[in-house]
Amino acid sequence: MSILKINPKIRHPQYEKYFPRWKAVNDICDGEHIPEYVHDIHPNDTSIENEARNRSFKERAVFAAIAGYTAKGLTGTVFTKWPSLKIPPQLEYMQESADGSGVSIYQQSQTTVKDQVRVGRAGLFVDFPANQSDTSQADIQSGDLFSPIMHIKAEQILNWNTTRYGGKTKLSLVVIYDQLRMESETGFVFDLVDVIYELRLVEGVYVFKEWRTSIVGGGAWQKVDEVIPRDGAGNTWDEIPFTFVGSNDNTPDVDPPPMYDIVRVNIGHLNNSAIYEDAVFITGQPQPWMSGIDFDYVQQAQNAGMYFGAPVMLPVPSGETFGIAQASENTMAKEAMTDKINTMIGLGAMFMQSGSVAKTATQAAGEQMVQHSTLSLIASNCSEAYTQALKWAARFMGADEDECEYTLSQNFVDPEANPQMLQQMIAGFLQGAIPLSDYHRWMQRNQLADEEQSLDDYSEGLQTNQAIDLDAD
Repeated sequence: MSILKINPKIRHPQYEKYFPRWKAVNDICDGEHIPEYVHDIHPNDTSIENEARNRSFKERAVFAAIAGYTAKGLTGTVFTKWPSLKIPPQLEYMQESADGSGVSIYQQSQTTVKDQVRVGRAGLFVDFPANQSDTSQADIQSGDLFSPIMHIKAEQILNWNTTRYGGKTKLSLVVIYDQLRMESETGFVFDLVDVIYELRLVEGVYVFKEWRTSIVGGGAWQKVDEVIPRDGAGNTWDEIPFTFVGSNDNTPDVDPPPMYDIVRVNIGHLNNSAIYEDAVFITGQPQPWMSGIDFDYVQQAQNAGMYFGAPVMLPVPSGETFGIAQASENTMAKEAMTDKINTMIGLGAMFMQSGSVAKTATQAAGEQMVQHSTLSLIASNCSEAYTQALKWAARFMGADEDECEYTLSQNFVDPEANPQMLQQMIAGFLQGAIPLSDYHRWMQRNQLADEEQSLDDYSEGLQTNQAIDLDAD
């Protein structure tokens, strides 16, 4: 068995840069490890008293899960309309279990969009359980073997590289980290074992390797599997069946996490809350005080069982003063919290605003730069990634790749058309001032035309209607 002499968990520089941001976004969106994000009071003071003070300070902070609800809402918006799936019969299992564990392609793509919205990155890896042979082909026909699409989180994609082959740049290395629960001899205890999946092009041929840490050997990396996968026709692969899924594009470069700005404001809101709640706890209770008394009087009052409260009159020595100290309201921290809530609402709304951005490298040839919101671009990138993954699965299964397509809705804006706008658009179109393509997109955006209808079909329908009108005259 081969022993790996270097650490396969070496991380890409971009991974090292963005991992702290991914962790912060996921922690805040999931409501995990919240005390870690509350700043310490007097951080250089390591005394027991200050540590106790900091524990109380953090426990009193009220966490508002605004970033998490924003991310959930944005993900749900993409799936307001059911995705469109086109697959050959050999891939029908995708509708029930895309990854082999009972998660459908619809459910899995929701997780992918969630990762795109949060951290701007995920991966899709298309696998196959065995080399192609007569036996495996029979198993494919019976449904015992199938090619799954595996969703990979950004944190699992430790390293990657690209290499230029001829005139095309391809992924030449992807290193994926995972953990497996290995059953012990007793069957009641499970050991966590680190696993590395190495996907590599070797002289232009895709090779899959699996490495594991030895349970007994003190963490040494051992190769447990090495396979040269083949497609349904028995051919080797000249590419790695893995695609990145990003918020800006699907290239290997890491996109900035879309939710990071909102999360930073959410963390600021958390710290304002800690300050506010701490001030309320310390100064919010009334503090009785007396002037001019001595220690003997204090002891006399305690021995007499004197109480402070509305139904009891508290006597004081002649000529002395009794009063109550009450802190005046300090609204600075509370106002800062309100400002941050408004800021987060504004940042969340920006996901829906259109901006001029280029589409991914896999866009159709000759397509012009168009207006995309962050959310619509996320949906577009996810659609392209799953369409590519389905094509790879079809190649593994010996099916027709051209029959594969997965499309998420990209229309997230409520219709703005009113009768006056519609009249102006029709007039502009009939007068030739508005091109048919622009008119068609406007009608689709305002839900006045079928979103899935092509421009050619729409044009043909207009010509048919015009012909009917002429005949009627």
